Amino acid sequence: MVSALKQPRSPAAAETDLNLEDALQLLRQAGYADPLQGNSVTAAGLQKIIDALCELSLRDTLTGLANTRHFMATLDQEVDRVSRSGEVALLLLIDIDRFKSINDTYGHPAGDQALRAVAQSLTKNVRPMDTAARHGGDEFAVILPNCRPSAGHAIAERICKHVAQTPIVLADGTTLRLTTSIGGAHISPWRKLSSKELLKNADQELYRAKAQGRNQVAMDTAAAIPVSSDEKQQLFSRFGQDKE
Repeated sequence: MVSALKQPRSPAAAETDLNLEDALQLLRQAGYADPLQGNSVTAAGLQKIIDALCELSLRDTLTGLANTRHFMATLDQEVDRVSRSGEVALLLLIDIDRFKSINDTYGHPAGDQALRAVAQSLTKNVRPMDTAARHGGDEFAVILPNCRPSAGHAIAERICKHVAQTPIVLADGTTLRLTTSIGGAHISPWRKLSSKELLKNADQELYRAKAQGRNQVAMDTAAAIPVSSDEKQQLFSRFGQDKE
């Protein structure tokens, strides 16, 4: 496939060839189809490799979900979009209950299998428009644009239930049952919070779910978010300017 690449004409070419081979190997390990498909290197083939590497840079290598960098950029964009559109969105933080005991009892490969299983549950239970991410360690996050509070709570409950009802069979035949705790914070057009503040609010709800017994959902209440008359006036004024 890369025989032509293994015959460099200069040290500079050799360095380039090695980097290209590394890139191809990285894409193969991530499950991508061979962009060159056995053909010699062309401009179109190189562009496919670059595009695939750019896509790969946004993914968590273990779970295939969005990585933290991509998640934070998307959350910033959603905060801005909500302030302009007036549509409520939702941020969920999902944590695997007692994850450390899985690693301690069954080893890190079992922990990795658990992380992948939860990632699959997220993928199956969120909408195509949503962004599911691994947000470090055993914590996941989902951004749900244009999501009514009732719909968001239903989605979170569905994720919780799906994880609890999906057994994980380890290599030695051991069956694990996972549960998750989920905290939700609404992204409201009435009060523009920063991404950091939203994460803090969702994290507080996540710990409330754990304190109440785990394997459940806790959310702030969108309707209860205090809005001053000045904030309402500024919001409606902004909508009026957008329509002009």
